[in-house]
Amino acid sequence: MPDNPVDRPIRVLHLIHTMAYGGVETALINWLARIDRRQFEIHLVCFANPGATERPFVEAAARAEVPVVARLPWHRGKPVIRAARRLKELIQQWDIDVLHTHNCYADCVGAVTRWLTPVRTITTLYVWSDLGWKRNLIQWVNRVAIRSYDLISAHCDETYDKTLAMGFPRERLRTLFCGFEMQTVELDPEQRRRRRREAGIADDQILLANIARLYPEKAQDVLLRCFKRIHQAHPEVRLWILGVGPLEQQLRDYCHRLGLDELVTFTGFVDDLPALLPLLDIQLHPTWIEGVPLSICSGMAAGLPIVANDVGGIPEVLRHDRSALLVPPGDEAGFVAAVNRLIDNPEQSRRLGQAARHFIENDYSLNTAVARVEQTYREVLAL
Repeated sequence: MPDNPVDRPIRVLHLIHTMAYGGVETALINWLARIDRRQFEIHLVCFANPGATERPFVEAAARAEVPVVARLPWHRGKPVIRAARRLKELIQQWDIDVLHTHNCYADCVGAVTRWLTPVRTITTLYVWSDLGWKRNLIQWVNRVAIRSYDLISAHCDETYDKTLAMGFPRERLRTLFCGFEMQTVELDPEQRRRRRREAGIADDQILLANIARLYPEKAQDVLLRCFKRIHQAHPEVRLWILGVGPLEQQLRDYCHRLGLDELVTFTGFVDDLPALLPLLDIQLHPTWIEGVPLSICSGMAAGLPIVANDVGGIPEVLRHDRSALLVPPGDEAGFVAAVNRLIDNPEQSRRLGQAARHFIENDYSLNTAVARVEQTYREVLAL
């Protein structure tokens, strides 16, 4: 293993496999944008996917001034050895002290690489759950791969507890929560009305929104069914679905079959989310698998009332009937009722949104999260 650096910054290489820009990618960029560059030299590497699906992440990282400095060769054949050899070259070229990986394929490549060249290793795990046979197999492979890592971190308490239950020793586990800090945009009532009209939202309409990548576990199909029932009770509602992913065309087709084309807008990836959030009235998050979603944190920072499923790490940042309405996963009738309740009770909506904003601003600091990441790098070098 490398000697502990004394007179120079600790050199950390972050490796991420990304298929669609979402909460994991946002959390990583937030960490790297805030980390102390006097003490840490950061190198960000991702995979070169077929179809360049990593592009939104690469562009977002560049905007945050934490550019991707290399991309590993990758294709559907999963060339782990080839990618590991290239990663070994980068580690040796930059004299890396710590390799920090994110998501399964990155973990697998990292596990091979650590046998090719000396480097301390840490992974961050975001969620363990039943994702269907193919992705469950990938999770099993991931569990095997990270057995060789020096430290394993989880980004919420639920993931930590599940990792511990799998037999990983407590002394090798850490919790690295995402933290959150976002520049909010404040609009006066007239500015808000004007901006909404420009976006096609009339003054008497209620704008609901879902902010998530378009993957099965995010349950946008459930959202569309629920929205149809909400619209029957409240014809003034409209829905925006903000995100990208492999299910986009399938969801658009389903929206058409439900007869919702005139009521639902698929916005794609939104570059300036803070500027858009003040236009919304209620945020909806019917996911059935989740860690702590950064999209929820964004809505909380904007003071939005939120209806979400009570899963994963969500109850670690939202409290039912105090800062949001949480619904058991699979309870579509309950989800519809919760949204209707907020539409019918504007004062309760305002109260929940204010409480959510207070929590994000005071109890979920990005500075605290980044300080914990920095300390973990020191710990892994001391092993």
